[in-house]
Amino acid sequence: MPVRRIPPEAFGPTLRAARAAAGLGLREAARSIGIPSSYLHALEAGQRCPSRTIAERIAAALAVDEAARVILFSAAVTGVGRDHPARTETGAWT
Repeated sequence: MPVRRIPPEAFGPTLRAARAAAGLGLREAARSIGIPSSYLHALEAGQRCPSRTIAERIAAALAVDEAARVILFSAAVTGVGRDHPARTETGAWT
């Protein structure tokens, strides 16, 4: 069974602050990123780590500064979720 990675302590508050600075509510931000609002909530609560692809989407959608970008990408996990090698371009499993 894979071990779930714990994000850095600053990750959730940084993500929440970036969303607030962008002037977006949770649902609106999730829509612009292309993820469920429950997933964004879990990220902000420090319960989940994003895949590299989701971290890139978050950074773009919220136009985060360089300091926030460093924290965001430090929590990103490669080879999982949307970045899993068994996924196709459309997101379907092979």
